[in-house]
Amino acid sequence: MARYGFAFFDSGVRFDSVDAQPGSSMRDLTSFLRNPFDDPKISIGRLIAFVTDHIQRMSANNAGGELTARITATTSAFGLVEDCSTDDQVRLGIRKARKQAKTDFREHTLPPTVERIEAGLIAAYGSTSTVLIEALPKGRSIFNTCRDDELEMHLQTLLTVVTARAADLVPAIVTLAGTVKADWVAIHSASESSTGAKTTTEEGKRLARENLQLMLFLNLLKLAEMFPRQPEKLSLYMQQHLLEIPGSGGDDEEEEPPAPTPPPPLP
Repeated sequence: MARYGFAFFDSGVRFDSVDAQPGSSMRDLTSFLRNPFDDPKISIGRLIAFVTDHIQRMSANNAGGELTARITATTSAFGLVEDCSTDDQVRLGIRKARKQAKTDFREHTLPPTVERIEAGLIAAYGSTSTVLIEALPKGRSIFNTCRDDELEMHLQTLLTVVTARAADLVPAIVTLAGTVKADWVAIHSASESSTGAKTTTEEGKRLARENLQLMLFLNLLKLAEMFPRQPEKLSLYMQQHLLEIPGSGGDDEEEEPPAPTPPPPLP
């Protein structure tokens, strides 16, 4: 078939590719709505290892704050699994993930977010405005240097001023100020809490795990929304091999054919 030298509506799909043929076979669309994290072959240990790594990767690659809500939801679901677990290794893995989420938030998410809010205030009032001084009385540096238990206070000061001046500001800036404060409260509370082992029914444990698996699926869908036609981006956020049995090679690996039997020796 003749190959056209351009992509159809810049879609990346060319006319002679399989995906561009209306009559060709294609993947069942319902498969995209099935949660791969519900696979019963995934052990709780591998799930914990995956989630710990996944939360760290989302936090480290969240400069624009687009994944902040997903990080918070996943961390919360992760904590629920911990509360329902009596396994020391599971609980240790979750505590480490919580601490790492807090560190990543302060190092990677918070600085560009506060800078963006400051830019919104400067755009509305100028760099020497008293409003800017009210919102950031100690500048942006305090958000990097203050103790964890002081950060909420500084975020609240910023939020109070931004909310009071909402009519003069871009709506996204007002939303951002509220979101960053709420997310920090959730992450810090989860990190500081130390819940003892609880007596939980098997049904409760199952529901907690299913909720975490659902959060992971929603994260996958969010990443698909952020990076359409860019499957290479997924490894920045998810390491599938952590969910697989070592040496299994995944479900798509073909079984190696047996070695041929040598012919019998000539008489």
